[in-house]
Amino acid sequence: MRTSGFITSIFLLLIVWPSQAQEADTVKTDKLKFVPSGIRVGMDLVSFGQAVVKNGIKAFTQGDVRQWKFNADIDIHRYFLNFEYGKFNRQWNDPYFIYINEGSFFKVGPDINFLQRDPDHSALFVGLRYAQASYSDNIVFDYTNDYWSDGAIFVENTTLKSSWYEITTGMKVRIYKFLWTGYSARFKFKVNDNHANNELSPYWIPGYGLAEADSRWGFEYWLMFRIPFRKYSPVIPKEK
Repeated sequence: MRTSGFITSIFLLLIVWPSQAQEADTVKTDKLKFVPSGIRVGMDLVSFGQAVVKNGIKAFTQGDVRQWKFNADIDIHRYFLNFEYGKFNRQWNDPYFIYINEGSFFKVGPDINFLQRDPDHSALFVGLRYAQASYSDNIVFDYTNDYWSDGAIFVENTTLKSSWYEITTGMKVRIYKFLWTGYSARFKFKVNDNHANNELSPYWIPGYGLAEADSRWGFEYWLMFRIPFRKYSPVIPKEK
């Protein structure tokens, strides 16, 4: 009797144990999907082209702009947390004045990825950003006066801040091992700033564009390098 009971127990254990192990693996996999599998860092080639092109296609690339944009994203299941940082410097020359604007900006926000099952960690995404710029600007006017003679007027802002929001979309794909490329398009809106009572109203906001515009469009083409933290195993939903 004891022998038959022992055999029955072993038989039941062999039936139950695989299912428990499978459930444990499933729980482990479900937990891992919220653990980041890597970080992707890169730079915008469009802004890099603006910074280095001085002649030839200058009118197309705005070669007088010195601007650099960098991006980093980290995956959390089907989402990406993004951080962007940029530097901007530009000088506008006119026969009667010179205007200079320079500063930095950052953008942070999530993307939702519609290709989360892709083993290459590609992304087709829609997202949101909060953006903020810290910058300064100045303008020099030349004038001619028959009584006081010729001269110049200098006006500047030293501590400007502006913030806005963005809706983003785009795609990122792997092209070789740890190398990714992709693009992003964005709609920028709802600007807030601190220069309403300033003598000089800024003409440009780094990272945003024309200061007086209620909304702006933007486009970047990214080249990125991914640093893995762990092996990426996309979670495929169970069939019902």
